[in-house]
Amino acid sequence: MSKYKVTATKTTTGMQVSASTRGFEITFDEPESTNTGMNPVEILLASFGACQAITAQALAKKRNFDLRAFWVTIEGDLGREDVADGKNVRKFTEIRYQPHLRSSESDEDIKKFLADVAAKCPVENTLTYGTKFVQDGFVKVD
Repeated sequence: MSKYKVTATKTTTGMQVSASTRGFEITFDEPESTNTGMNPVEILLASFGACQAITAQALAKKRNFDLRAFWVTIEGDLGREDVADGKNVRKFTEIRYQPHLRSSESDEDIKKFLADVAAKCPVENTLTYGTKFVQDGFVKVD
C-alpha cells in the first residue's frame, strides 16, 4: 500500500486555498472570489483526466501499444442526490468523459486498451467504488 499526504491551507485572499505536497503547490479558488485557480470540483475532474493519461501512457509502454497522443475531455454534473441513510447531498451526479488518442492500433484493440486504462486508474476506481473517509480528530492552534 502506498500513502500520500497533502496539506491544504486557506490563504488570506478571498476563498483561495493553497495545497502542497513533496515541494509542489497548487492554488484553488472560486470564480466569484479572486478566480486565481480552478475550484475543487474542477480539480477533481482534472485529477481524473490526468490519472487516465498517466495510466494510458504506462500501459502503452508496458504493452508496446502505439500511443502517440492522449487526452481526455471530462464533464460533470454537480447537483443534489439522495444517498445512503436518506441524506440528500451535493455531489457529482454524473461524470462523462471521452478519451482521444492518436494510434495505429485497431478500433477493437483501442477499446480493450481503454477498458484496461479505466480498470487500472486509481482515481476512476476511487470515484466508481468510493472510499472510506476518516476525520482523525482535529488540531487546535493558538
